[in-house]
Amino acid sequence: MSWFIGAGLGLLRGGPLGALVGGTTQHFFSKRPQKKLQGILDETAFSACLVGVLTKVSIAAQGLSAGQARVIHKFFAKNLGYGADGLKIINEMIREVRRVNPDMRYLAEKFSESTGGKYRLLALALAYQVSLVDGREREEAQNQIESLAEYLKIDPDKHNEVRSKYSLEEIKTPYMILDIDPAADVDEIKKAYRQKLRELHPDRAIHLGPEKVEEAHIKFLEAQSAFQELQNIKGIKI
Repeated sequence: MSWFIGAGLGLLRGGPLGALVGGTTQHFFSKRPQKKLQGILDETAFSACLVGVLTKVSIAAQGLSAGQARVIHKFFAKNLGYGADGLKIINEMIREVRRVNPDMRYLAEKFSESTGGKYRLLALALAYQVSLVDGREREEAQNQIESLAEYLKIDPDKHNEVRSKYSLEEIKTPYMILDIDPAADVDEIKKAYRQKLRELHPDRAIHLGPEKVEEAHIKFLEAQSAFQELQNIKGIKI
């Protein structure tokens, strides 16, 4: 668990997330994950605060469903290389967030500190993604997201740009996002989805700097959401 006991651990133990982090350290990875997001200053705080934010939004949306948990797992698995052991720790964190119910302002502020102000739009996009897993926007979840955007100090125009991609009122059709015809068959949809993931993978933007990497993450999540919607509509199995 050497990487997890970082400089930020003492800070987290001293705040509302103390129980969340302290209760998981003895079970966490014995080595640092192979994947990292560029520009993260404190991975412990980043992971804990992001799990906290997404759990609170999920609970407000529909009480934290299996689909919402899968969205959280998928982010950490694909972007930080978390395996089965790491995802068990994410589950422990989720349970602690439900028990402790940390303040959204605290989570947002510590998240910003852990990233040096980066990845704020990514956190907002993920919050919309978990809130809309069941295809409906709920007022309680939207209130949480609006508080998150305020505490992350996200410009309202930037917030609207993200919202237009994830709210039911403004989101583009999954066919537009994947650049396919609405009459495309299952094989064509899968092929287009795989191609989009290759094109939009954040690793392809690393040389362009953190801002472009964050933009790539948001587009990558948008493609994942589009395919998930088509899976639900057409009963597609991977």
